[in-house]
Amino acid sequence: MTSATVHEGFRLGQWLANQRNYQRTGHRPLPAGRAQALAAIDPWWCPPWHLKWQRSYDRAREHTAAGQPLYADTGFSDLDDSLAGRWLRRQCATYDELSEEQQRLLTEIGITAEVAGTVLEHARTAPKRPTATPAPDVEDEDGNAGRAAGTAALPGRRRIRRAAKPERPREPRSRLGHRPDLRPGFETALAHARAYAAEHGHLAAPRDTRHDGYPLGWWLFSQRNRAKQRARDGLPPSPHLTELAAIDLWWNPPWNSEWQRNYYRIRNHIEAGEPYDPVARIPAPSTVLGSWITRACLTYHQLHPDQQHLLNAIGITAQTAGQWPASPRPRPHAEALQHARTWAAGHGHLCPPIKTVRNGFPLGEWLDSQRQLAKKRASPSPTQQMLAMIDPWWNPPWPILWQRTYHHAHTHPDSPTTRH
Repeated sequence: MTSATVHEGFRLGQWLANQRNYQRTGHRPLPAGRAQALAAIDPWWCPPWHLKWQRSYDRAREHTAAGQPLYADTGFSDLDDSLAGRWLRRQCATYDELSEEQQRLLTEIGITAEVAGTVLEHARTAPKRPTATPAPDVEDEDGNAGRAAGTAALPGRRRIRRAAKPERPREPRSRLGHRPDLRPGFETALAHARAYAAEHGHLAAPRDTRHDGYPLGWWLFSQRNRAKQRARDGLPPSPHLTELAAIDLWWNPPWNSEWQRNYYRIRNHIEAGEPYDPVARIPAPSTVLGSWITRACLTYHQLHPDQQHLLNAIGITAQTAGQWPASPRPRPHAEALQHARTWAAGHGHLCPPIKTVRNGFPLGEWLDSQRQLAKKRASPSPTQQMLAMIDPWWNPPWPILWQRTYHHAHTHPDSPTTRH
């Protein structure tokens, strides 16, 4: 399957492409169990040759599985699928250059060295298709050489007529999305955009967002890229983009889209009635939202005027930002480690569920991010060394769920979930 394949709403093709990249590069090795499970489903899920070869082979194998024979003496020209026949002829022409595994796979569908030789012999002996011959040279009554009268002389006369008749000016082509064949697809995407904005209050959707199965995040990402490319080329904005601006004025801001998404998270935090006081550092700078507020205040005078206007709407003004000293820099890990020590003192370990929040601090998410960072580092960071001092098994080499279940069984031996 291709990387664009989606199965029951899951982007299976992209997931498999990622697994192949991990397997081939070794940058992020696959767990042995996952690689074995994929090989059990398809031994050639990650072939050493180009994936397009494997897809073409599977296509040809489907024809043989359907009971359609492969006739080598005709060069596979009798196949209903001309692309499959062309691919088979190409494999026969380069049969000796293929690897042993590829030759063995071709043997399974009846393509052996002898069959390849038969196909090549057919290609040499088969009559060529007749081609149109030019009209013979003749002389006119005045003795001038030229082509015989007929269709061969027509193109010349047409060129003369076209040269005599001035061409009408052509309107410049544009990709506005208003062609009759493109408009229905645009209306479908626009309907999903309206529904998403009605639910979330904006169109700053992450790239992997799907709305009722529709890849809305990718569509918005492509619209932003096209709009920015037109601006770089000095072209006017596409008229159809005004419909997106009518849904969300900041659907394509001149600043980073992640900044806009964090802004909406803060706004939702305020509308939900959660604690919020940028002067008092609430949420705390060690949290995700608090860290964004810290950066917004410290860089307030460097932001776009429209960004400052948006910050004013949530209570962050120039006066508020002025109360944030440029130094010293906040130390979020110090507060996070304190939350980790408190949790370990009460529970005896550092394996809380990922949704664990302690005094407003997302301890579970922070520990999970530290585990992900530890996998990428050759040696533990100072923060990870401190975590190991609190709990030596805070980042075990086995799944964290096993470790969490072990601690639960250790502290609750009579629990029904630990008896099985």
